[in-house]
Amino acid sequence: MERIKDWKSYQKTLNKRKDKKNKFISLIKYTAIIIFIVLLFYGSSALYFYGKTVFLAANKKVRGTGIRPIVFIKDSLTGKKFSNFDIADVKSAGSLKKYFKYNPPVFKTILDGRYVQKIGGYTVVYTLDPAVQKETEKIFKKYSVPFGVLAAVNPDTGAVLGFASYSHNKSKSDEISPLIAYPSGSLVKIITASAAIESKGFYPGFNICFNGTMYGTDKAYWKQNIGTGSNTISFKQAFAKSCDVAFGKVAGYYVGRKLLTDYFNKFYFNKKIPFILGLHKSKAYIPRKFYQLELTGAGFKNVKMTPLLAALIAGSAVNGGKIVEPYIIKEIISSSGKVVYIHKEPKVLNVPITVKTASVLKRMMIATVTKGVAHADFYNTAGRYMLPGVIAGGKTGTISGNNPQGLYQWFAGFGEMKGKKIALSALVIENPVWKIEGGGVAEKALFGYFF
Repeated sequence: MERIKDWKSYQKTLNKRKDKKNKFISLIKYTAIIIFIVLLFYGSSALYFYGKTVFLAANKKVRGTGIRPIVFIKDSLTGKKFSNFDIADVKSAGSLKKYFKYNPPVFKTILDGRYVQKIGGYTVVYTLDPAVQKETEKIFKKYSVPFGVLAAVNPDTGAVLGFASYSHNKSKSDEISPLIAYPSGSLVKIITASAAIESKGFYPGFNICFNGTMYGTDKAYWKQNIGTGSNTISFKQAFAKSCDVAFGKVAGYYVGRKLLTDYFNKFYFNKKIPFILGLHKSKAYIPRKFYQLELTGAGFKNVKMTPLLAALIAGSAVNGGKIVEPYIIKEIISSSGKVVYIHKEPKVLNVPITVKTASVLKRMMIATVTKGVAHADFYNTAGRYMLPGVIAGGKTGTISGNNPQGLYQWFAGFGEMKGKKIALSALVIENPVWKIEGGGVAEKALFGYFF
C-alpha cells in the first residue's frame, strides 16, 4: 500500500509541474499576442497619421506662422540651394528667412489687390496695401528725401500694410529700413504717458508746473521740486506740443526708473519680435541718475526704436492697448494653384495698457494732430483738414543721429474711419532740413489708404 501511495504522490507532483509549465507557456503566448496587437495598432496609427500629414501638406490649406516644406531657388549670393524647411514655429524660421536675408521681398507685381512674388515655383502673396506703398514711394521720390522710411500695420491683426524705404543716395540704401532701430526722440513720450496714465492716475487735464521754456535740456529747469514752476501746462497739452521739461518731470518725479523700465518692457523693447524679415530689437536703457532718467523719459537719450515697432505701439491706442505680432505673408500658392499656406489668426504679444488707458492715450494723440506740433502736416494753409472723415492721431519725435547722419523727424500714429483702421510710423532723416517731415509722409500714406 505504501508504494502505491508513493506512486500517486509522484503522479500528483508531476501533474503540478506540468500545470505550472503549461501556465508559463500560456502566459508567454498571451503576452506575445498582446505585444503583437499593440505593435500592430501603433504601426497602423503611425502609418495613418503619416499619410494624413503628407496628404494635408500636398492638398490642404495649412494654418500657421510659416509654410510647409518648399525648396527655394538658389541664393543669388552664395549660389547654394536652400534645403527644405518648415517654419510653423517662427523661432526656427528655416530657409525662407535665410532667403529673405539675402534677397529682400520685391513689391512690384499686383494681383487681386495684393503684391505677389514668384519664389521657386511658388507665389508668395504679401499683406501690403498697394495704395499705401505706392503713395509712400511716390512722396519719397517727389521730395528726394535724404532718407525716408515708413511702416504701417493693421492694428487689430498685425498685417503689414506698408513697408517702404528710400535713400536719395542709392549706395546708402542699406542704412534705412523699417527693420532697423533708430533714435526715437519724443516718440518715447508715448511710453512715459502710458505709464503715468496707467499707474499714476494721470488724466488729460492734470496740470504740470515748470520753469523756463517748453523745449531744451537746461539742467537748472529739469531738476526743480515737483510742485514748483512759474509756468503750468496740462498733461494733454504737454503731450500734443511735446513739452520736454514737463515730460522730464513726469518721468523723474512721478513715474520713476523702475516703473518706466517696466513699461518699456511691456511695449516689447529689449525683446525679439517674431518676424520673417529679421526685425532688429528696439532697445531702451533707463539710467539711475535723476537728470539722465528725466532726459530718457522725455526722449533725448538711451532709446532706439524700429519703425515697425513704432507703428505697433501707435496701434495700441486704437486696438484696446494690445501689441500684436506683425506678419507680411498672407498666403503661399503652389504652381498647381493650391494654397499651401495661409496665415493663422492674429497673435497678441502683450497688453501693456488697459482699454481705458488706450482711450486716454488716443485722445492725446488726436490733440497732437488737431492742436499740437503735427497740425501743419494735416491741415493746409487755409486751415482745412486734409483727411475729411478720418480720425487721425499720433506723436512726433525729433532728434539728431549719426547712423545715418542727420536730423530724425518722426511721426507715429493712426487713422480710422467707419471701422477701417491703420497704424503707421514715418521717419525722414534730414541733412540739411528738408521739405517734408515724418508727419507729412504719414498724412499722404493715410490719404492713400482711405481715399
